[in-house]
Amino acid sequence: MTFHEKKTIVTSVTGLIITLSYLFYAIFKYNEGSAESLTLKFWALTILIFIGIGVVGIIIIMILFHIFYSISIAIKLKIENKDITDKEIEQKIAQMIKTDTVEDEMGKLIELKSMRIGFVFAGIGFILALVSILLNYSPIIMLNILFLSFSLGSALEGLTQLYYYRKGIRHA
Repeated sequence: MTFHEKKTIVTSVTGLIITLSYLFYAIFKYNEGSAESLTLKFWALTILIFIGIGVVGIIIIMILFHIFYSISIAIKLKIENKDITDKEIEQKIAQMIKTDTVEDEMGKLIELKSMRIGFVFAGIGFILALVSILLNYSPIIMLNILFLSFSLGSALEGLTQLYYYRKGIRHA
């Protein structure tokens, strides 16, 4: 599995965990039925907090991912060659990371195609949110549809990237 595939899996899983956490929280608050959970201000603040948690969470997870990725390379090098020095390991890790993180034309094409699918999903969610207002649903429902469609669109984008990294892209 390539570096880009591993990175995509880690970010997608993190995004899905945050989205599922929001869903559980939202369902809990809805079932609780408190007056506070019926206000637009409450839901706007909740969504902003979960966006912040998502950004900080992705940053922390990416830092940890790069640390563990470097450690796994070092372990693999040490197993392959027991006489290798720490200095040589550091040099090889730097060289491998530099090689693995380079994005080529294929990577850019994969990113663009998967981004398009994520945007289409988010756009459909935006339209559904507007339709929910036309059907006289609460603006709270609209906010939740927007947040979930953008979150799930991002996750779908990651899964699409993974699919394209595995299967490749056919040019029409």
